[in-house]
Formats: sequence, structure tokens, C-alpha cells
Amino acid sequence: SAAFTEDGVTSLNITSGHDTPRLLVCNNDHSVRLLTLPGLDIITELKFPTAINYAAVSPDGTKMCVVGDTNQVYLFSKRGDSFEEIAVMTASNDASFSCDWSQSSELFAVGSQDGYVTVWDVRSQQKMVQLETYQHGRSRGACRNVKFSPSGSVDLLAFSEHTSYVNIVDTRSFEKRQVLRVGSDTYSDFPDFFAPDSPTLVNQDMQITGLRFAPDSSSLFVGLEESILEYVVDRIGRYSFASSEII
Repeated sequence: SAAFTEDGVTSLNITSGHDTPRLLVCNNDHSVRLLTLPGLDIITELKFPTAINYAAVSPDGTKMCVVGDTNQVYLFSKRGDSFEEIAVMTASNDASFSCDWSQSSELFAVGSQDGYVTVWDVRSQQKMVQLETYQHGRSRGACRNVKFSPSGSVDLLAFSEHTSYVNIVDTRSFEKRQVLRVGSDTYSDFPDFFAPDSPTLVNQDMQITGLRFAPDSSSLFVGLEESILEYVVDRIGRYSFASSEII
């Protein structure tokens, strides 16, 4: 397919909000292409001044955010298969790798190379909070993946670092965080959002390749180079306490 260029595909994302699914293809040739499935025919192509790393459509199907090899974040309104740019915002001081929407389609988050995760409220287009990775900086602490819990009253934001650490933030207040070291046999001393039987590994650095909540928010899956870990979310605990309580 012409959608997959010689310059290289950076990410693939199946979108919601259609009677039939669509595929978003982000490329190093400065483009985002919307394709039919399973035919892979190009419906829409958007061009940008930089290589694009990720694009995410909101759960209600009306908005899209796009990030790439720049600190700029491109926000679009979406109607059917058509897109209109409505704002360009600044995340941090470096390129961005990932973005995602909350289940309400009101918040979106961007993870950046310099170790920051920035969250906006789309209604005001103002930054709500900027979070820093546990290891800090653009090497080991670079934020590679960011995901909101997609359903229920779990209200979590997860983001992974280049190696070893995954951060889990309570989005009711953005004040409480749990940090998981995926290559350790112990957890750090933070509020626990996960069930006690979630897995741990021997104490060594691990390259983190991906991150995703289960559709019902019951688990968080963390991809490593040779395996996938599943962490069970303590949903009962999340349903039981207000944001001011220790979880």
C-alpha cells in the first residue's frame, strides 16, 4: 500500500467512531494517513513540518492529537473522515513520542523525550499539569508511552520510561503516583493501585516496548523486549475511595 512509505512507519493505531474501523498510519515522511480496513485504501492524508510519531483520536471520535519530532502538539477537530486543525500547542522542550485521550474525551496527555508528560483540558486548551518521569531527563527517563484507563471509575494515567519504570498517576487529583520498577522484585514506596499478586522480575534494567490497559481497565499490560507483563488493577480500591484518600 502507498500508505506505508520507504521512510518508515512510526506507529499504527486503529480508530473508533466509525461503522467500520479505520487505521491511522504515522510516518517519518511528515504524514498521517487514514486508511480503510481491511482494504488499506487511503482516505485522508495530513502533512506536517516534521516526522510524526503518534496520533490518537478521542473516544467520542470528534478530535485528534498528533505529536512528532518537535515539541509542538497538533490538535484537530474530526467529522467523519475529515480533519481540521484547531490549535498548535507546546508540550515541553523536546520531541514527543506518544499521546492519548481520557475516556471522557476531555483530557489528553503527551509524553516527551525530555521526561515530561503534559496533560491538557481540551475545553480550555490550557495545561492542567506537567508530570516528570521517575528517572528524569531524555535518556533513561524519556517518556515512550502514555495511556489513560479507558473505562470504568478507575481514573488512572500510565506512562512508561525508556528503561525499567512505569508511572501510574491518579487522575482525580494528579497528586498521587505509584512507580513500578518492572525489573525489580520490589515496588517503590508509593500508593498501590495494583493487586498484590501482580508479577515482578529479577533486579535488572528492562527496555520497555509498549503499554496498554485492558478494555475494561482491569489490567495494565507492559511490553518488554522478550515478554509482556500483566499487572492487575485494584478496581475495588479505586471505586471505594475519594481522591483525598490514600489508596
